[in-house]
Amino acid sequence: MNRQDATRQNDEPYWPMIGDRSKIHVLANALNVDGEDRPMMWTFEKGRGRVFASITGHYTWTLDDPVFRLMILRGLDWVTGQERFGRVMGRSLTTDKH
Repeated sequence: MNRQDATRQNDEPYWPMIGDRSKIHVLANALNVDGEDRPMMWTFEKGRGRVFASITGHYTWTLDDPVFRLMILRGLDWVTGQERFGRVMGRSLTTDKH
């Protein structure tokens, strides 16, 4: 990801990723205090099912950020199969479209 695709949020990466990271399509990471990248936003597809996950949004002020609101809207849009709003953070929400 280049700097133009980056966004900053003041939020808490309180949930450690458990499971096989190769099965998800990571959209956003956060550098945790232990120095590890932790997925903060990702998608997962199985069959016709779609999941968009966002760990960010822990604080109410995160919702004041228009970029965050747009990312959530686009994630929900993708989950419903509408895909009217395009890509999140310059990336496709699926692993087969980069």
